[in-house]
Amino acid sequence: MIKSLLHDMGLQNIRPDSVTMGCLVSAAAEYGGLEQGRSVHGLLIRWQMDIDANLGSALVEMYYKTGNLEKSFNIFKTVTRKDVTLWTTMINAFAFHGYGSKALELFSKMKEELIPNEITFIAVLAACSHCGLVDQGIKIFNCMASYGIEPGAEHYGCLVDLLGRSGRLGEAKLVIERMPMKPTRSIWGAILNACQSHGDEEIAEKALTELLKLEPDDDGGYMLLSNMYAAEGKWCNSNEIREAMGSKGVKKTAGCSSLVVDGITHSFVAADKKHPRWVEVRSITNFLKGEMDVKADFPLFSMHPSLSSD
Repeated sequence: MIKSLLHDMGLQNIRPDSVTMGCLVSAAAEYGGLEQGRSVHGLLIRWQMDIDANLGSALVEMYYKTGNLEKSFNIFKTVTRKDVTLWTTMINAFAFHGYGSKALELFSKMKEELIPNEITFIAVLAACSHCGLVDQGIKIFNCMASYGIEPGAEHYGCLVDLLGRSGRLGEAKLVIERMPMKPTRSIWGAILNACQSHGDEEIAEKALTELLKLEPDDDGGYMLLSNMYAAEGKWCNSNEIREAMGSKGVKKTAGCSSLVVDGITHSFVAADKKHPRWVEVRSITNFLKGEMDVKADFPLFSMHPSLSSD
């Protein structure tokens, strides 16, 4: 689609500016179109267009979302006049790939040149949360006021997620109780996820109750609590949750995945027989399942010598 649009613009002798090219790169990043994004980047080089902060942000996002962190960082370094958005996007890139310390290092460098905004703090807190940097995350949250920024619901959500992931559920619950605004669906969802990982039924039940007040048809919350009970062998409790779903008409949303091949997005839904090539898909998945069953007969370490204890 992006290539087609560029082709049509060329036929009409329309040369896109940096704003248009940035939008095209962002579209490629959003839909995982690495090939199309590279094509746009190639045109930028061919036309010798300057990569400003706006266009640089789009390219950094496109490359990190499609797995090329090194390319993202190289582009980031080439932009001479970086703005807050570009710095924040690069912080997100490091966080996305699990480099929390690198994200914090970049945040420190950014503060030497620019004043971070509320979006930057969301990115940094998310980096701390995903990489287990609990103490650093709490410290950063507490320093927001020194920049004249009042923490919003998303910042509190990051803090709850940070504490929850590390098993500090009591502190996470206390943050929710004391926050100056009503907790959002994502905040209750974060602590519910943490309860499943660390096994706290009392807080989980409270979180689900509050979550369903906001979104009565949220199947994810029901399934999380049901699975938590099942993991602990409390089958009656698990079945009660599923029966409650049925009585309220809540249905589990089917899983869906997609990938881009030759510029075309292919979507796959669990148990869906409407895909035009369903027979081929089923045949291939059955073959892969058989291969996995065969591999499962061998010890993991024998398959991966590098993991051996020797």
